[in-house]
Amino acid sequence: MIEKFVNDTNYLDQHFLIDKSVINAFIDACNLGITDIAVEIGPGKGDLTDTIARRVKHLTCIEIDRDLEPFINILKERHSNIDIIYGNALNVFIPDCNKIISALPYSITEPFIEKLLRCNFEEADLIVGKRFADAVVENKIEKLPLLTNSFFKVEKVFDIEPKAFNPQPRVMSSMIKLTPMLRSELKNNFKKFVFREMFFKRDRKLKNNLMESLIEFAKVHGTKLTKKESKSVLDGYNIDKDILNKKMENLSNEEFKIIYDALK
Repeated sequence: MIEKFVNDTNYLDQHFLIDKSVINAFIDACNLGITDIAVEIGPGKGDLTDTIARRVKHLTCIEIDRDLEPFINILKERHSNIDIIYGNALNVFIPDCNKIISALPYSITEPFIEKLLRCNFEEADLIVGKRFADAVVENKIEKLPLLTNSFFKVEKVFDIEPKAFNPQPRVMSSMIKLTPMLRSELKNNFKKFVFREMFFKRDRKLKNNLMESLIEFAKVHGTKLTKKESKSVLDGYNIDKDILNKKMENLSNEEFKIIYDALK
């Protein structure tokens, strides 16, 4: 089974980090300590896992691919502080921890970021597509960067060449750090506060969602905004009615920018 995976095709969109110098740089940047409780999403063949386990108090690994079990069994024999959960990280419960570490398939970046909103952790050290990392750091006004920057402080650590992986991805990668932000930290950032509130209710029509978010922003500043007053504010934004009647989850990136530019 192990031999099978050495030359197997990438049927789960997995790209295994194999460059030892990049692995060491990534692990060092995670700043792991002997008291840390860590979760690794997608241990794969264990190239990162082996080093992580040596540096932390406890490590939980979440792996979707049961065919990788032979590799993981070797790690469990080597380290007594490893627990394994087999399942899709988007669906299984991620236990409370200090650090979340992952090099997930880039195709599930958005749902994974949404998953992190419901997790209790101090820092996420992630390998992601460079395009996404740059968009977040540059505060690009699109859905995924807005979502990320409304809930996390983001630091880009370094870029990674495709040749550091097997199989090689078609794009450059980057390591980023995500640190959860408290709602109160956005008290003086009107636009991020409003978008953060709206992302929690993305299945509702934008006009109702936005009005409620304006009311919540007034509350954190010790004032009261009635529904009638919030509607008056909303009318002043002159946002197209077709956009206002959409659910937030169905908005295009262009529509996100229209809304962002309208807020004041």
